[in-house]
Amino acid sequence: MNRWVEKWLRVYLKCYINLILFYRNVYPPQSFDYTTYQSFNLPQFVPINRHPALIDYIEELILDVLSKLTHVYRFSICIINKKNDLCIEKYVLDFSELQHVDKDDQIITETEVFDEFRSSLNSLIMHLEKLPKVNDDTITFEAVINAIELELGHKLDRNRRVDSLEEKAEIERDSNWVKCQEDENLPDNNGFQPPKIKLTSLVGSDVGPLIIHQFSEKLISGDDKILNGVYSQYEEGESIFGSLF
Repeated sequence: MNRWVEKWLRVYLKCYINLILFYRNVYPPQSFDYTTYQSFNLPQFVPINRHPALIDYIEELILDVLSKLTHVYRFSICIINKKNDLCIEKYVLDFSELQHVDKDDQIITETEVFDEFRSSLNSLIMHLEKLPKVNDDTITFEAVINAIELELGHKLDRNRRVDSLEEKAEIERDSNWVKCQEDENLPDNNGFQPPKIKLTSLVGSDVGPLIIHQFSEKLISGDDKILNGVYSQYEEGESIFGSLF
């Protein structure tokens, strides 16, 4: 793996995931620490969830994704309505142009990396701050990867003895992903109105090997029951589904 990708993408993903969980009220605000984690010279601290199990989960998720990065072209955090298990928001990082191999003539500075990632995270924060507030305990989240030529599930051997934490992690990373299809949970009936999605392009990164595109998707039209009870306030003149204009 390219040394710049390995070094800084891990920090970037930690900020990215925690910012979404905080601003979308996936977990209560009081479960986040606001005063200890600062990265990429952001003007404010990044809220980091304090729950030990979630800290471990996010750290392992990031290491898992990085271990598969040559196959992964998109990483998404999906916001799921607890009442119906449907995705109502999606935050996407596109890695399709990442450079995975070190180049001898490639010279970038830490300042350049910090500038790019700071702009990217600031773009995400400004977008999240404008979204309708989410009611308490109405949503959860899922991590999703889009991958090419990634084979999983071949290392699971119930008779195999696991002698180290490294072996345990290797087996879990091979078996803890579930294959799914886009929109597979949507209601299967003739009366269901297909959803309409609002796509918002956000600032990514374009420095050396760290070429990342960032965007978000938000459900704005469809069956009223999909979003019922999730959002507590809306922009003036906007319905529960937002505006199509």
